[in-house]
Amino acid sequence: MIRFLAVGVLSLCAVTPAWASTAELHSGKYEGLMLAVTPDHQVEGYYVEELGEGVTRTCTFYLQGKPEALTTWLDEAYPGSVAASSDGVTLTVEQGRQHPGCMSVLMPEIATGLDLTQTASNQWIGLVTVTADKAPLLKTPGDTAGKHPYIIKDDVVGVLAFKDGWAQVAFTNAKDHTFTGWISQDQYSRLSAPKS
Repeated sequence: MIRFLAVGVLSLCAVTPAWASTAELHSGKYEGLMLAVTPDHQVEGYYVEELGEGVTRTCTFYLQGKPEALTTWLDEAYPGSVAASSDGVTLTVEQGRQHPGCMSVLMPEIATGLDLTQTASNQWIGLVTVTADKAPLLKTPGDTAGKHPYIIKDDVVGVLAFKDGWAQVAFTNAKDHTFTGWISQDQYSRLSAPKS
């Protein structure tokens, strides 16, 4: 009986680390990566990193798909993956430095796994890109009264909810102030990975 108990305890010890390493992905900011976990457990992301002062070099790309088999793209599409780590995520894109501007900005570790520390936790269920020149953040869908903070074309923002063609979004500015509000479907586009 004791022998079977010992074998059972040893088996349990061997399995425990496997459970511990399967941490869940969560929406949020991970250094230069905005990451949203969708209701169907897919991910949507936007990576941006700048290097230099005055004259800056910028690396940006989008990502979307299943965490273990996602597509990254800007001009060209490359496969990648993202996994939870103890203090953030590990982003792996073997050809990540081939995205425009990324060769001189992005660390070579992107090819084997770039560790990114979580800097903010969010409740995003997706990401959208602003397509309107100026999109006011309305208190309720269709609201037109008063002055509203706004976001501008090409801003990428986190989505808190979708409702009847509207998206409730959250935008954090350079001073780390977050603004939330509703924008209509003619003011944004959903991320859509190119078909391979």
